[in-house]
Amino acid sequence: MSVEKAIVADLKEQGYLIKIKEHNHNVGTCYRCHTVVEPRLSEQWFVKMEELAKPAIDILKKGELEFVPDKFDKTYLQWLENIRDWCISRQLWWGHQIPAYYCQECGEIVVARKMPDKCPKCGSTHFKQDEDALDTWFSSALWPFSTLGWPNKTEALDYYYPTSVLVTGYDIIFFWVVRMAFAGMFCMNEKPFDHVLVHGLVRDSQGRKMSKSLGNGIDPLEIIEQYGADALRFTLTTGNSPENDMRFYMERVEFARNFANKLWNASRFVFMNIDEDIIKNMTRESVKEDLTLADKWIISRANNIVKEATNNMDKFDLGIALQKIYDFTWSEYCDWYIEMVKPRLYGEDANAKSAALYTLTYVLEKILNYYIHTCHL
Repeated sequence: MSVEKAIVADLKEQGYLIKIKEHNHNVGTCYRCHTVVEPRLSEQWFVKMEELAKPAIDILKKGELEFVPDKFDKTYLQWLENIRDWCISRQLWWGHQIPAYYCQECGEIVVARKMPDKCPKCGSTHFKQDEDALDTWFSSALWPFSTLGWPNKTEALDYYYPTSVLVTGYDIIFFWVVRMAFAGMFCMNEKPFDHVLVHGLVRDSQGRKMSKSLGNGIDPLEIIEQYGADALRFTLTTGNSPENDMRFYMERVEFARNFANKLWNASRFVFMNIDEDIIKNMTRESVKEDLTLADKWIISRANNIVKEATNNMDKFDLGIALQKIYDFTWSEYCDWYIEMVKPRLYGEDANAKSAALYTLTYVLEKILNYYIHTCHL
């Protein structure tokens, strides 16, 4: 019986109940099973946050930490400047156990890295560790340095901390980014990253957030099995821009798979026409005099596209960068240049063939390098 029903029963039994009337009001329920959540007071562990928050605020205001887009500066500061003490204990059976130890003789509580040898109050050696676990975000806050060997000073920690870019969703700026920032400043006396690239959520085709309760989630392994990992990566990269949510359509994955096939076919065409005797000593200098206007055009276009895409990447516009690579590859390299160069590949002029092969491989390498590195970030 719920508390409300028990109270009503007691009131009715004692004759104090005047009447029962239904009315609408907000009732907290479990997001999974929708059972009414009953408030209950309990003792918990807290971290005092005011002093921890100050260094994390300073690194943003001094420009040492940057959000992309910078509109999320406000979200970050709003949480930190209005911070409350953090309840870090959870009644779970997994996670990092609270490092608090209770003397079984006098009840003294000792917080330490490991179980004490004896009680500082009564000298007893009988302790029991608190059964609660740390909030999962407490553990996550330590991730930038705890994974690198901290608290020991390791080569990996020295090399990788701080990192340059953190990529994360806007829904966990407070849960994760803020906490990594103040944990890094407290434990390492240094910010954990230079930039925070904030992306949106991947939603279903109707714009709904993916969840177990709705049953609208996408299993990436199934997508990879059917279309390939590169197609999925390309879909998520080109369909996304900083801060904006994206709707997931299978048609976009098919589109990305088709592009991967286009790259595969272009690569196969180039390798099928490679003459080992010709290319082993082939350099830009050796073919310079035989490059045609078409060769120079596609080389120039490839260099410019990579330069433009790199500028987009530097601004964290990943989708725009890959779209430029896609358009150039499909419309200019495959549809135009490969078709234009076929007569020279199949002709008798060895110098013309060398220049064509040099150009084909030079541009293909540019495309593949950019495609692979961008899709495998």
